[in-house]
Amino acid sequence: MREAPGSAAVLLPRTFPAAVRAEFGRAFRPPYETLLTVAGNGAFMSVAWFFLPRGLKDDVFTLHGSLAFALVLAAWMYSDVPATNVLAPDRERVMAALDDPVLLRRLLYAKNVVLWAVITPVCVVIAVFSGILGHDPLTILYTVVWIGVVPFGALGIAAWVGILFPYHPLPLRWRWEHRRPRRRMLWRWLTLAVTPYVLVPWLAIALMVPSLLLWGFTSLHGLSRKLPDHDLGWGVALACAVAILCSFLSHRRGVKMAQRRRSTLLAFLADPTRG
Repeated sequence: MREAPGSAAVLLPRTFPAAVRAEFGRAFRPPYETLLTVAGNGAFMSVAWFFLPRGLKDDVFTLHGSLAFALVLAAWMYSDVPATNVLAPDRERVMAALDDPVLLRRLLYAKNVVLWAVITPVCVVIAVFSGILGHDPLTILYTVVWIGVVPFGALGIAAWVGILFPYHPLPLRWRWEHRRPRRRMLWRWLTLAVTPYVLVPWLAIALMVPSLLLWGFTSLHGLSRKLPDHDLGWGVALACAVAILCSFLSHRRGVKMAQRRRSTLLAFLADPTRG
């Protein structure tokens, strides 16, 4: 770790492993924002999956089947503010790293890794258990690979929301007591808090478009029937390649966006009362 220029209180990681360790330390200290958010999302989605009436469930969830639960659970758990509001909750380190693109990118990647490490093991265990019950080992493998790789592509783009429109993690009571101006303190915050639930799933779908095209044009029956194992494998491999490339490019683009907005971000991040 190294100290931020001009600040004895903020330590910045010299290496990526150090950045990941520091991010784990933040995640497992009060107020446990990432852990509680992810756990709450997973619990809410699970209750809806198992207890909604069939007609309503079909409207809410477009994927069905034993392995689909693990995929939907992964997408849902990623779909919240830790995936988008990446700057403001860590404002001191972000402000110190803003002039160093390598360091800022390191912080963003570390946040992705910690979020991945919290969500992926749970979803992988569920996928393996569901697949064993269905006696479909190759589909288990492809599902696990998808869960483990594809979300990284969505997280890189989702971070742009927090770079363009950051907001401070303030208690609801404080926001209500300081609700004026409402447009900034309440409506802007509510909009950005809901955005991940729409954005992240759609990004995951977008990353699958090349695979869907591959299956549609090359598989014997297109997408009208269950895909043969080798076709499914090629499609998942393509989705992983797209996700890795997207993660690489989107984080670099995000850092450039942050540096272009340097003055605005510094002013906003320095003042938590701006909501």
